[in-house]
Amino acid sequence: MSYHNHPHYCDGSGTVAEYAEAAVTSGLDSLGLSCHAPVPFPSEWNMPLRSLRAYCAEVREAQVAYQGKLRLFLGVELDYLAPDLVPEGEAFQREHVLTQPLDYVVASVHFVGRDPSGAPWTIDWTEESFARQLEEIYRGDVQRLVREYYRHVVAMAEVAPRWGLPVIVGHLDKIKMWNIDGRYFPEDAPWYRASVETALQAIRAAGLVVEINTAGLRTEHGEPYPAPWILRRCRDFGIPITVSSDAHKPEDVVAQFPEALAILRDVGYTEVAALEGRRWTLRPFA
Repeated sequence: MSYHNHPHYCDGSGTVAEYAEAAVTSGLDSLGLSCHAPVPFPSEWNMPLRSLRAYCAEVREAQVAYQGKLRLFLGVELDYLAPDLVPEGEAFQREHVLTQPLDYVVASVHFVGRDPSGAPWTIDWTEESFARQLEEIYRGDVQRLVREYYRHVVAMAEVAPRWGLPVIVGHLDKIKMWNIDGRYFPEDAPWYRASVETALQAIRAAGLVVEINTAGLRTEHGEPYPAPWILRRCRDFGIPITVSSDAHKPEDVVAQFPEALAILRDVGYTEVAALEGRRWTLRPFA
């Protein structure tokens, strides 16, 4: 299975059918599509609201076309929009996104604070943007930025059960994306690990699934999201895990899956979470 994939409606490429064909060729029995959901402000990488219904319709049509060959699930990657950052965010999502016939949601934190123009700022746009935001808005205080990111993860976990859908926590520690060789903060620092622990407690309390996202293995940082030590703590907490590639092109639909499964085995997992209708089941993996 693979549930975190981005066709051409957002910042990804490829049609739904091309993802489905890649999944079948790769031997998957189920596939989820999860375009970045619309947001109520300009964004270069979120799906425009005008495209949302067409996206849902294309996935639903593919579900019929691939019946018996591949189980297809309709999802979105839904941004957590903090009320103090986007006051109308929750109402917008409830009116426009969560009213669609979704099977599940990938819930992620991308937007933390505002950029110098006052617009919501995303942590993973470019390294130059990250460095400028850290200096200009956070006055070089990386602890403040990172702690704010994980506070958003906690708040997201607290609201997610109200969506009434299976929820995957997307790329849990993506705040480390530009932290190559610890250039911004030490990832073994007590303050950092305490922030992660608090987030994991909230995720466990909400009954959410965490993905091991292999996109991190395709970056200069070279680690999955989340890091192996966080995955070990997920296991300690009893948090279910699923495997995702965060594909933005069909050929990446199972990219680095063997490495991800090896990491999961190493930290003590023997099962992964899979969707059966609108509920999670656990499947053993070799």
